[in-house]
Amino acid sequence: MRSDRPASPQSGPVAGPRAPDDSPAPSLPDGAWQVSLRRPRARAFTLIEALIASVIVAMVALAGSTAVAVGVAVEEENRMSVLAVQAAELQMGAVLEQGYEGMDAMAGTEERGAMLAPAAAGIADRPSMGPRYARMSRQTTVTSESRTFTNLNGHVVAGKRVEVRVFGPDGAELARLVRFRGKEPTT
Repeated sequence: MRSDRPASPQSGPVAGPRAPDDSPAPSLPDGAWQVSLRRPRARAFTLIEALIASVIVAMVALAGSTAVAVGVAVEEENRMSVLAVQAAELQMGAVLEQGYEGMDAMAGTEERGAMLAPAAAGIADRPSMGPRYARMSRQTTVTSESRTFTNLNGHVVAGKRVEVRVFGPDGAELARLVRFRGKEPTT
């Protein structure tokens, strides 16, 4: 049997002492395969790589915490808006339940933390709205006015305009409701 490899003093598989890690690999003829039994060297991060990685992690953490903070602020603003609309609707309902002449008594300003809930049936005193509404104030105005309905041949209706406005802790208007109540006809 003829081989293209030069004859070696040893026949069969290569056995013997292994070369140290820093010694060059023995040269092999063209087309020969070499299998290394040496373990690859463990490579550690350099100082600059560790610094860059920590900066990237810090930037990701900052972006995540900013997103959470913005989400919390938006949720609080939405909650305040919903409570303001609810406070305005409760007040509007309480005003419109009054007799036509008694509506004027409901006009006024309720300062922050002093908003009153609608009175329960048969009870004259109005309880406080509670701690959820403590950071809001409410203004109710009742003004006499007449409205002309052009689609009803210019019919004029005398009545009262009721406006309820609810303000947030910073004084910004969170809700505004306006209704018109016509005077009951007399016979």
